[in-house]
Amino acid sequence: MENNGNALLLKSVGEIASENPEKIGVFKKYGVDFCCGGSKTLKDVCEESGIDQLLIVDELNNPLTAAAGNDDNYSLSKKANDWNVDFLIDYIVNIHHTFLRVHIPEAEGYVEKIANVHGNKHPELLKIRELFTKMSQAMILHLDKEEEGLLTDIKAGKTENIKKEIEDALYYHEYVGHILKEMLFLSSDYSVPQDACASYKHAYELLKNISDDIMIHVHMENNILFKKI
Repeated sequence: MENNGNALLLKSVGEIASENPEKIGVFKKYGVDFCCGGSKTLKDVCEESGIDQLLIVDELNNPLTAAAGNDDNYSLSKKANDWNVDFLIDYIVNIHHTFLRVHIPEAEGYVEKIANVHGNKHPELLKIRELFTKMSQAMILHLDKEEEGLLTDIKAGKTENIKKEIEDALYYHEYVGHILKEMLFLSSDYSVPQDACASYKHAYELLKNISDDIMIHVHMENNILFKKI
């Protein structure tokens, strides 16, 4: 168990999530960034975040605990390891890019509405509105850039710009990841206050779904697609 624990601590969290998606539930529980910050070792993440190494390793090695809290989206990432590059890119674009293009504008409307109505009593909404606007603009720009450049170039076998395009994608992913963490903190993990109206509840539900989708989307790119090429 000790050797297994030491080996796990020296692995990157992105690698752990890619090889064993059932462990993602534990990462979500402890707030471990396995997508944008997936290159860090579990040991480094624990030291930076003050996570008990023995405790998280024990939970990661417990198949029942590790499987808790996961959904079908995360289990798909295990299958994605076996997909060819073209199919993986098509999946990312058709499922995740499409999801964000549909739901980001919808969420923008609701976030604007609840910030205007409830912002005096819940000032965190004003900051969430500001952050979501920045994130939305960056993400839509990033989706366009990937579809017109990086992902098209990968499928076409164009290698001359791939390294720079991947570096750009990783930068966007990290930038968006920082914003998502701050929004998660401000909203207390999207916990709805007692005085929330239906629009407030729906806005937080949309933001949570968008955050979850971006996490698996970025995980599939950073830890699976980019490793394949």
